[in-house]
Amino acid sequence: MFRTTVVVALVASALAAAHHERVLDRVGLLGSCTAAASTADGGQLLECTPGSLTGYPDLSQDGCTAGGMRRDVRYWRCPTPLVGGRSSDETPTR
Repeated sequence: MFRTTVVVALVASALAAAHHERVLDRVGLLGSCTAAASTADGGQLLECTPGSLTGYPDLSQDGCTAGGMRRDVRYWRCPTPLVGGRSSDETPTR
C-alpha cells in the first residue's frame, strides 16, 4: 500500500510540474500561439503553430478571425490582446 501511494504521489507531482512549466507546449505536443504584432485598433495578430496531438489552436471562440498561413504557421487576428508579453525574469501566472 505504501509503494502505491509513493508512485501515485510521484506521478501527480511530475504531471503538475509538466503543466506548470508548459513542457507539452515546448516539445510540440500541443499547439500554441505567440503574439506577432499589435494592430492600430488595439487588437492583436497571433501566429500559431500546430501540435502533434492537438493540431492548430482554434481561436474562433475568443472572437478571433483566421487569417492566412505561411509554411506551418497560421495567423489569427483578435480584437483584444489574448497573449501578453513577458520578460524573462517574470513568473508566469495561471
